[in-house]
Amino acid sequence: MKKFFSKKRNIVIVIVLVIALAAGGVGGYFYYTGGSSGDDVVYVSSVATITGQTANGLNNRYAGVVEAEETWSATLDSALTVNETFVEVGQEVEAGTPLFSYDMTETEANLKKAQLDLERANNELATMQNDINELVAARDATGDESAKAEYTVEIQQAQLDLTSKQYDITSQKEEISKLQETISKGTVNSKIAGVVKSIANSNDMFSSDSSAYITLVNMNKFQIKGSVNEQNLSSLSADLPVIVYSRADKDTYWKGIITKVDSNNATSNASEDSGDSMTSSSNYPFYVSVEDATGLNMGQHVYIELDQGQLDEDAKGIMLEEYYIDLTDEEHPFVWVDDNGHLAKRDVTLGSYDEETMKYEIKKGLELTDLIAMPYDGLKEGMKTENMDDVASDEEMDSEELEDSEDEMSEDVTEGDVSEESGDIEESGDIEESQGEEVQGFESIEE
Repeated sequence: MKKFFSKKRNIVIVIVLVIALAAGGVGGYFYYTGGSSGDDVVYVSSVATITGQTANGLNNRYAGVVEAEETWSATLDSALTVNETFVEVGQEVEAGTPLFSYDMTETEANLKKAQLDLERANNELATMQNDINELVAARDATGDESAKAEYTVEIQQAQLDLTSKQYDITSQKEEISKLQETISKGTVNSKIAGVVKSIANSNDMFSSDSSAYITLVNMNKFQIKGSVNEQNLSSLSADLPVIVYSRADKDTYWKGIITKVDSNNATSNASEDSGDSMTSSSNYPFYVSVEDATGLNMGQHVYIELDQGQLDEDAKGIMLEEYYIDLTDEEHPFVWVDDNGHLAKRDVTLGSYDEETMKYEIKKGLELTDLIAMPYDGLKEGMKTENMDDVASDEEMDSEELEDSEDEMSEDVTEGDVSEESGDIEESGDIEESQGEEVQGFESIEE
């Protein structure tokens, strides 16, 4: 089994190096050696950065608030006027509870008039049919051909009038049906069980952007609305598992999944003082459905983390990708660490191995604050080291200064500069490549 792991580890290292060289070209070489045989520099990153944790063991956290997953709104008919509202804000209602009623005085009067008109039209239709019958009988009784012709003309005209009256009656019946339907909906009932969240002013309804008169929320179905900035937006997507933490009690949490990341409704974080669009960033809402909302309250503020197995890792300790561990001597595994600016070997004690994530538990020998390098041929103890986390942070600040002035030129750009196009530096230390694949612990370097 150990031989299998060793072969798989070698394959992973080759893949990682190929990605680095493809992304950074020759510049990728300088990540590891500084590009000079006379002054070799090995770049190192913190264990916290590599494992996607901060030095205190936390992953990226996003702010969130508990809100109702299901809402329902009753809208007003612009042709009608509200007569009475039966509920008030904050009131709990069941499905079918009357919410408000329309003033049906005019509608009911129109219905009565339409019914009378229909009755009159039916009587007129009967009279017209009798007249036609009498004309037909008179025509059949006469022997005068000229009189027959006159009767026939009168009958045809009477039949046309009859058809027109029948059409009028059909239209009147349809109008009556509409009026009866309107009256039947004179009282609007709730379609869900919940709490009345808001009631608009019915007099201002049609001059505002909202068409909702009464809005209800289902207090039994919660979701979490989170907020992610544009730098971390690409790290979130629907169906990713998350952990929701209580702000009041760090040991209380709920598990769920992201149901939606809304990249079409950004909010700006521009500074009110600067007014500079170059210094602003955008936040985007995303939504989480929890497996069991027991203990959550409407409006409660929470923290959201991607579920990367950290609950299990907290119990195990540090889980490090196997390609950072030199297993040449499987009885004495070690990692390359920074020792006051110089490279050194450090023995580590390994625990369990996760085949799915290809990570070893580090039981002894490493802390999250330690700086380590990826092992490869040519590393020697005593080689100079440079913290890749500091380089990335410095280069990100430099790039922002350059963007603020079109007249400034890039000066003293060394072969260790981090390419802006290669990816954004995440708050958790993860570095995201421009191809969209995340490789922990290193970043492609600009030529």
